[in-house]
Amino acid sequence: MKPCLSLPEGRLRPTEPGDLNAVLALLHDPDVRRFLCDDIMLPRATVADMLARSDTLAARGLGLWVIETSRGSVAGLAGLEPVSAEIAVAADMAGKIEPLIAIDPAYWGRGLARGALEALIDYARDTLGLTELVASVDVPNHRSRQLMQRCGFTDHGRATGPAHGLVLYRMAFGGPATAE
Repeated sequence: MKPCLSLPEGRLRPTEPGDLNAVLALLHDPDVRRFLCDDIMLPRATVADMLARSDTLAARGLGLWVIETSRGSVAGLAGLEPVSAEIAVAADMAGKIEPLIAIDPAYWGRGLARGALEALIDYARDTLGLTELVASVDVPNHRSRQLMQRCGFTDHGRATGPAHGLVLYRMAFGGPATAE
């Protein structure tokens, strides 16, 4: 099961079915969906499936968390998930685990993305015992690329993504990690 994870200004809490509307609104925000969803308005059923998939990953300690502020407001979404099949093939990342961070633009610039990513890194290494995380970021998504670098991910090459070129990142804690 996924625990709640503390942040300097809030917490990550495992997603619940009641989070569907908040997650849908976040993923429909133009500034969020531009890169995270390749500017596609995901249907409600697709987002519901994402949350349900997160529940199935929870037994392995993976899945999605809601980013809550210290006042209890939903400020975003975070996750640790197996790399998507599409990216895995394009980037030779099959079986690897990738963090996901999406922050409501109203909360940009407050350190929530960095706090969430650092909490996920610590959890992946210290609790799950993973030895590596990987990430793929759209080339034009400069904010996310800077976040990866500030948190210690190293450039690991390029790949072609569905809508943009991708910068591939890797953070090694030891040997290769898989989604076993």
